[in-house]
Amino acid sequence: MRKSKKKIKKNIRRVGFDVFLCHNSQDKKEVTRVAEALRLRGIRPWFDAWHLAPGTLMLLEIEIHLGKVKSAAVFVGRGGIGPWQRVEMYTLLTGFIERGVRVIPVLLPGCADPPQLPVVLGGLRWVDFRSSWADGLSQLLWGITGRRRP
Repeated sequence: MRKSKKKIKKNIRRVGFDVFLCHNSQDKKEVTRVAEALRLRGIRPWFDAWHLAPGTLMLLEIEIHLGKVKSAAVFVGRGGIGPWQRVEMYTLLTGFIERGVRVIPVLLPGCADPPQLPVVLGGLRWVDFRSSWADGLSQLLWGITGRRRP
C-alpha cells in the first residue's frame, strides 16, 4: 500500500532531516547530484529544490526545519558564497553552534584553490569534491553521520 503524500510530509516534519544543504543557486546541478547520492545511501537531506514549493517564504520555511536538522553542509563552488547562501549560513551557524550541530564546508569542482571561505567556516575541516567524487562523498557521509565508512 502506498503512503499518501500528506503522511510522508507529516513523517518528515516529525522525524526531521539528517543534513541541511546550503548552496549558491549557481551550483544547483552539483548539489543535486550530491543530494541524490545521499538519499540513495539512506541520508535524509533538506534540499530547497525538493522541499520549497514555489511562492514559499524561504527563510520562514527554513527556520521551521532548522530545529530538526542534525547537520548542515555549506557548499562552495564556482559561484562562491551567494547572498542568500550567506544569510542561510549565518542563520545556521548561530542556531547550530548553540545546539552543537555539525556544520560541514563542502568544496565543489570549480571552487577556488585555495578556497575563499568566510571566516566563520575557515576553522572547520572541509570535504573536498574537487579531486575525487567517491572520496568527497565518503567524507561527507562521515561528517553527517559521525561514522567513517570504508
